[in-house]
Amino acid sequence: MRCLSTPAQGGETLFASSVKAAQLLPTAKLQSTHGIHPEDVRVNYKLFDKYTIAPEGTHLLRAEGSKGETDEGGWDVNLKEGTSVPLVIKERNSGKKSLVGTYHVASISHLDDPLDAPPRLVFEEANRYVAEAWKPGFEEENIYKHQWKVGDLAMWSNRLVIHTATSTKSYEGEERLHTRIRMRAMEEDAPLAWKFFVDS
Repeated sequence: MRCLSTPAQGGETLFASSVKAAQLLPTAKLQSTHGIHPEDVRVNYKLFDKYTIAPEGTHLLRAEGSKGETDEGGWDVNLKEGTSVPLVIKERNSGKKSLVGTYHVASISHLDDPLDAPPRLVFEEANRYVAEAWKPGFEEENIYKHQWKVGDLAMWSNRLVIHTATSTKSYEGEERLHTRIRMRAMEEDAPLAWKFFVDS
């Protein structure tokens, strides 16, 4: 992402390490509260057409419709029918244990369940689960806030880092303009479930 213009105040991008979040997973709490171990979780995503994000910015409160693409097959999260990805993955290039995250959580299944089986956790509880999984990784000491300057160029992997822009209210009426190149992975690059590679 390259910064072309930025307000004098505000407009930052917040980054958190998905690797650190995986290290801080509240595994016992998640399993006791929701009945499923984080490393057994398969998150079912859907690119919703309309949705409301919780005030803390970690999950959805409501969602409806779909605005995904329909012109190509495969596993990509942008497809209209959505996709399923392990919550805890082994990042292919670094080999690191990492946590997958997105706003567009539709439900949660068990990794051992068939793809057509009913989900273990539906929308509301699934979103709470993902929010609780990420919460320790989102503590203030684990957040990097980047204040953009014109000409800045930032690159990152969405498999190792999660990011979000800050509120537009702090720079209302001012311009914030970036260009970006998004590299879409192929099916063979899909995330691998950590539990299947622990001993590898």
